[in-house]
Amino acid sequence: MIIHSPIFSGSITQASSAYADLSGSFTGSLTGSFKGTIDVQQAAFDYLTVREKLSVGNSLDDVHSMTGSIALTGSVIMTGSMNLSNGGYLVDGVNVLDSAIAFAIALG
Repeated sequence: MIIHSPIFSGSITQASSAYADLSGSFTGSLTGSFKGTIDVQQAAFDYLTVREKLSVGNSLDDVHSMTGSIALTGSVIMTGSMNLSNGGYLVDGVNVLDSAIAFAIALG
């Protein structure tokens, strides 16, 4: 099924084996699961699972603000640099950057 320039009102119910190719705009809510490509301006998720890759921005020059905290479990592999401002890099509650500077000063 292909629907071009749809305007939805109410609900759409599909069998689990059905396939839909939708183009146009959609305002409202989507409950359940979605597989495919989606381009949105604003979205909110209670739980978001990224199975392969999460990219923010279109290039390495893009700068995006994030507020709040991010809790990561596992490993982080990063290419490039990390700019810390107004805070520190803590490992088990110890600011390792302050510790490294203090250690370097102590060694002279």
